[in-house]
Amino acid sequence: MLKVDKNTLEVKKVRCYRIPFYVLLVICITLSSIILLRDPLIVRHTRKIIETDTVYLPDDISLNDSSITAELVKLGCVLPNVALAQFKIETGHFTSAICRENKNIAGIRNSSSPLSVGKNRGHNVYKRYKDCLKDYVRVQNKYLKNIDGHYAEAKDYIKVIRSIKK
Repeated sequence: MLKVDKNTLEVKKVRCYRIPFYVLLVICITLSSIILLRDPLIVRHTRKIIETDTVYLPDDISLNDSSITAELVKLGCVLPNVALAQFKIETGHFTSAICRENKNIAGIRNSSSPLSVGKNRGHNVYKRYKDCLKDYVRVQNKYLKNIDGHYAEAKDYIKVIRSIKK
């Protein structure tokens, strides 16, 4: 590129960086778009994370120790404190997606449940947390019924278990 000095009216040859700059810019943009559009790893490892809010039906329980324990006692659960501890472990203290999306605090996967309204992520889905607790007690009673005469040698084993409070 030529530049004229206004004072001396001399013509000098000056380096021009515009053309190499624009060429380099176009090359960088082209390579970036090729890499971003063609690399399947970027797309494969991208996940959309959705925050879910817990919606309680008017006749449902809250996710706290006292509400859950009271409902378990009302339903006749054996060792409700142990069940509550299991629920906390299963759901990460009631924060897991299965708990929130499925209203499933017990991690129940049994597809033949009459209280379940479907399946999501391999777990039962319930309308209310109360329904999940009813199902948990149903499964517990089914298990206890099979203990008598099959597993335990002592007579009235279920009565003994039910008599233990803690």
